[in-house]
Amino acid sequence: MYNPKTECYLCGSRKSVRVCSGVRGGEDTNVLKCCDCGLVRLDKFVTDCENFYENSGMWQSNGMNSGIQQARREAEEDDSRRAAFVKNYIKNRRVLDFGCGSGGFMHRIREIADCVSGVEPEVEKRSFLRREGFSCFESVDALPEQEYDVITMFHVLEHLPDPVDCLEKQKKHLAPDGVIIIEVPNADDALLSLYESSDFERFTYWVCHLYLFTSRTLQDLAKKCSLKISMMQQVQRYPLSNHLYWLCRGKPGGHKKWAAFNDPLLDSLYGERLAALGIADTIVAVLKL
Repeated sequence: MYNPKTECYLCGSRKSVRVCSGVRGGEDTNVLKCCDCGLVRLDKFVTDCENFYENSGMWQSNGMNSGIQQARREAEEDDSRRAAFVKNYIKNRRVLDFGCGSGGFMHRIREIADCVSGVEPEVEKRSFLRREGFSCFESVDALPEQEYDVITMFHVLEHLPDPVDCLEKQKKHLAPDGVIIIEVPNADDALLSLYESSDFERFTYWVCHLYLFTSRTLQDLAKKCSLKISMMQQVQRYPLSNHLYWLCRGKPGGHKKWAAFNDPLLDSLYGERLAALGIADTIVAVLKL
């Protein structure tokens, strides 16, 4: 049985270094980096991940509708970017959004795709999306016997204790010419690898981030699942103002608090440079059979 304390999930190596002691939500949890393949992982996982996400109840405090709508507003920029990226893949195609959350992305592509379904473990979110007319399932095991042309996973893979098992199950529902589109945080994020922000380190290393991938380890994961990467790129989700705020104040939210500093051209050039160096905050990959 795989033991994250002693061996690497991807390559099985028992050689690792500790990169952080204590994480957000778990002071007794350490972050390890494999000395051979570079996979970043926690040395212990939430014991019951399915139940943890199924019953998170994150919408209860402000009411379901207001919680969902707020989440959609906060994700508007990401949902718009993702919808633009997948547009040529999904036109008149069957799409499954795995870990669909509040469903903002599904709403954006609803008129473009032939049909859009979701997988969402959290009971309340899933029920809400069903009331909006979406087919939404609690897990990949609950999917009907049908194929999808496009399966998307946006910032989901890093939360899964067994990504290989999940991708193998998704492959069974993927059309022969279909694609799996994955977006994950970059373990080589500039705030970690270049600026060495201890405040950001304590924020992004989290009990819910079981793994953090680099371009290399994401390629290794795909290979382990017998999937081919047809495209991989890095994207900078957060602007320069966010980075400056982290370095000056040690807190998230700088892109909102210092919004007057945001400039499309400056942020585009900054993001392009980070991506060229391999240290943008996000990796996007398109996988095929």
